[in-house]
Amino acid sequence: MKKTLFLLMMLATGLHMQAQTEVGQWTLTPRVGLNIAKLTDPDVWVNAGWKMEYGTKVGLAAGAEAEYRLSPWTAVSAALLYSNQGSRVKDNPVFRNNKVTLHYLNVPLTAKAYLTDDFAVRAGVQLGWAVKRKITLDEADDHGQWQHSETTDTWYRPFDLSIPLGIEYNIGRLQLDATYSIGVTNATKCDLMKMHNRVLQLTVGYRFDLQR
Repeated sequence: MKKTLFLLMMLATGLHMQAQTEVGQWTLTPRVGLNIAKLTDPDVWVNAGWKMEYGTKVGLAAGAEAEYRLSPWTAVSAALLYSNQGSRVKDNPVFRNNKVTLHYLNVPLTAKAYLTDDFAVRAGVQLGWAVKRKITLDEADDHGQWQHSETTDTWYRPFDLSIPLGIEYNIGRLQLDATYSIGVTNATKCDLMKMHNRVLQLTVGYRFDLQR
């Protein structure tokens, strides 16, 4: 039994050492996961006192990240990620089942600091392009009947700038990442009603070494 445990420990140590990224090495990490997203509440009131309240919406996140190791403790990275964002809106007497879906292609550019061989923190800037924007809702007509509607011609902006802040943990070549993105540009085309993206993204990836 002791020999078996010793061999397993040696194998795990060997796999861990093989997974370490050398200085000057490029890596590519495909990743997939989910977003917990919302839009910040606009200061909008409907039907004599009902405030539009925005809540969280869960969506898919998927893409790949390229990283370059500058030193044993620092790296820079760039990624291309599909990100399903938006928000759900709390029901009120005028609207119900209201959902804003924003399909982004995001390009986060980040700097990483490795606090240990396996654990890193990151920060940077993220450029986002909304390739599709959709609003679905049920709206009450003058007779109190609910009418369903969908539109892709929305007043949400096609470009979004945000600040991603994240943590990353590596288990061999498996990579777990949690990133919170803070939108800094108005997500809408209305300057008088400012809304910003807020997204918690949780992904898992597998790292591949590229030739130097």
